[in-house]
Amino acid sequence: MRIYFCSDIHASRKCWKKFLNTPSVYGADHIIVGGDITGKFVVPIIEQAGGKRTATFMGVARTAETKDELDRLKTWIADAGQYVFEATQDEVDAHSGNQRAIDQLFRRLALERVEEWIDEAETKLSGSGVRVFVSGANDDFLEVDDLLATSSLIEDPNGKVIDLDDDLQIMGVGWGNLTPWACPRDISEEELAARIDEVAANVRDPGRAIFSLHVPPLGSGLDLAPRLDGELRPQLTATGVEMIHVGSSATRDAILRYRPLIGLHGHIHESKGVKKLDGVTIANPGSQYAEGILDGLLVQIDDGRLGDVRLVSG
Repeated sequence: MRIYFCSDIHASRKCWKKFLNTPSVYGADHIIVGGDITGKFVVPIIEQAGGKRTATFMGVARTAETKDELDRLKTWIADAGQYVFEATQDEVDAHSGNQRAIDQLFRRLALERVEEWIDEAETKLSGSGVRVFVSGANDDFLEVDDLLATSSLIEDPNGKVIDLDDDLQIMGVGWGNLTPWACPRDISEEELAARIDEVAANVRDPGRAIFSLHVPPLGSGLDLAPRLDGELRPQLTATGVEMIHVGSSATRDAILRYRPLIGLHGHIHESKGVKKLDGVTIANPGSQYAEGILDGLLVQIDDGRLGDVRLVSG
């Protein structure tokens, strides 16, 4: 069995398309997105006189005068994991300062992209024999789970245990410990530990199970992120950005207690790596979604035994 695992693609159109190609590129027969599939930003494209469209994207003011230029701009925005809002200036002004309207718009655009991705996956991979696993995680609305459940192809291990080949299983928990951003699925370490234990209780043999726990173990080296001040700005030292451990103690304790075949994690984009936690292999592919780069892991499992685990990027 060859597994391709990635995480935190945050609505990047280019990363999703690359993910759907991983069976042919890497020979994977099981492909997994471990959470955080929705984006973070909306980019208004504003109608102007004469048929022009203007937008500020990546800090640069841009103008599209033709349909081809408009299509190219919309692709750039989607590839970077952001959402296009085509609107008049009056519509943009109506949203300005109206947090309720902004939230409703963002939620609609995020869920529409998830629906598009489900359709793309089913068109490309139905009947291929490839198993596709996709979960929401701490950044994702709970409605994402409802949409994934409508798919005839995609399986969602979040909050459950799913049987794989060779008597293996995969279990998932996409909830995460508290962050400064108050994400939809941020919870206390105590509640996260309880959720992990509830799912793990249904695993037949943890030593033959993949634990897809979105937040990496605290202090593992897969959880280093910039220290932030009260205004969420990275703190600098004489040698650069100060990095601290921000992983989960609940994840760490679960790995040590259950000792799964492998722990697959994401969440911390800056901390890609493959490591050992008291002899258990744990891994985080990292994320460069905004650049359209898909970081991932290839995991080889033969006869129930863990083989090569390596980072890949493309």
